[in-house]
Amino acid sequence: HLTLSDWISVYSFIDAHPHMTQLDIVRHFAALKTGALIFNQTTLSRKLRDRPKMEAQINDNPTALSSKRPRIVTCPQVERALVLWIKHMEDKGETVNGPMLQEKRKRFEEELEIPEEERLPGDG
Repeated sequence: HLTLSDWISVYSFIDAHPHMTQLDIVRHFAALKTGALIFNQTTLSRKLRDRPKMEAQINDNPTALSSKRPRIVTCPQVERALVLWIKHMEDKGETVNGPMLQEKRKRFEEELEIPEEERLPGDG
């Protein structure tokens, strides 16, 4: 299964080579020496139809590029705060684990005054 980032690469290639057939595009990506992407023409056709929706996912969710399927984000403000916090921690050379992320999510929900009924329950 390809990630959203992989499909964005395919879309960029298609934009740069508008006269290639879908089958030629499939063959091109399968033949790459490093980082070959394996998919068939039927999948490519479906993903081209879904392109606007997939590109919207990137705008709505900054962590979407690494995902293989769309994630539901219940609170975009908390999601953005977590992404920035994780980046800050990584820049400092620190590793973020699950319990740290859960605790930070709870703190951001409180700081951003997210209504109790909209907060993720438990370990989220």
